[in-house]
Amino acid sequence: MSGGKSALDERSRRVAESLSVGNPGNNARSLPPQAGPLVECQIELGIEEIRPYEHNPRRTRNAKFEDIKESILAGGLRSPITVTQRPGEAHYIVESGGNTRLLALRQLWAETKDPRFRRLVVLFRPWRSETQVLTAHLIENEQRGDMSFWDRATGIVALKTRLEAEQGRALTLRPLEDALHGLGLAVNTATLALYLYATDRLRALGEVVPDLAGLDVKTLQPRLNALRRYAHARAGIEENPLYDEIFEPVFRTMAGSFSVKATVEGCELALARRLGEPVEVLRQAISSGAARAERDPLREDVERRSDAPPEPAVDGPAAAIADFARKAGIDTALASDRESVFGGRLAPLSERHQADAAKRRAWSALALLIEPDREPRPEEPPPPPPPEFIRWLADPEDETAAAFLALLAALRQSRSVPAGEAT
Repeated sequence: MSGGKSALDERSRRVAESLSVGNPGNNARSLPPQAGPLVECQIELGIEEIRPYEHNPRRTRNAKFEDIKESILAGGLRSPITVTQRPGEAHYIVESGGNTRLLALRQLWAETKDPRFRRLVVLFRPWRSETQVLTAHLIENEQRGDMSFWDRATGIVALKTRLEAEQGRALTLRPLEDALHGLGLAVNTATLALYLYATDRLRALGEVVPDLAGLDVKTLQPRLNALRRYAHARAGIEENPLYDEIFEPVFRTMAGSFSVKATVEGCELALARRLGEPVEVLRQAISSGAARAERDPLREDVERRSDAPPEPAVDGPAAAIADFARKAGIDTALASDRESVFGGRLAPLSERHQADAAKRRAWSALALLIEPDREPRPEEPPPPPPPEFIRWLADPEDETAAAFLALLAALRQSRSVPAGEAT
């Protein structure tokens, strides 16, 4: 009996020894970090695992930051941040808006150590490309309507650079517009040309004037172009040295006290000093059109890149109508008619143009002006809704809206001429 008990004890001892094996050593230090999920889903992350998107087009601080931070402190994060993860990186980045909320959460965690701000549930989207992330941030900021003109311009130009690198070719205005529309960004060629001019020639001004508006640039560009033509005709000064040595020092003085008038006057004075002539002489020459004889290289470049015909001078209702129709892309529907009050009539839009809301709106607006008694046909678009129409007219960066306002001004002027004095 004792022999059997001894054998049983020995077997028990061996079993116990076999179960006392320690865990294997950790040889996985060189393994890459775990990749993110392959599908869109919600995950929980620590606040330190998420970083802001370093190429966020919005550079100006959100004016509502303190309100957003106070709201998160009181009620928590109500809308989750969307994140993604670049291949091979351990951290996550904000994918489409949310940099302000992330900064507020980081500050709240550092200040309060409240566990609510330590970990958060986020919406994860699998990585697609740098272009997709930059586009998502641009769209998010556009929808919120709180981006400055300068941030929009530099963001679009940065996206253009990425698209050109991906496609291996330079993008002129028309292909760029098509590419941006394909990404979900509605930007027309006129606005793109304005962005390119601003970021190329007004960078020193944009950096010191965060509230620079598109209307400011539209007003500055032709006046600076007139000075450029005068400088070239008068002393052979080329565009690059003109901006680098004469205009940009003026731009840098505008911080805190910007106005289009002061900027133009400063550039006029600086150029007059360089030319060694009284500024009054320069201004008189500019106003009299002495510098207009030379063809505008910038306009030629824009026309070449946009595949558009040269812009006509708007010197009356007929010219203003033609200018608006061309800029709105409905010039093919505008036919000459000598019996019409304004020398033209509208044909129905093509089926392709009927599918474009902007062209339908422009056609309806023009029809109301030049053919107010026209009986609409079934295939013709109805007049635009008033709220949408007013918002369109008030958009300072919409070239077709500016052309429509110019058309209205031309009509008002033509109708105010006393009978017998009209030409």
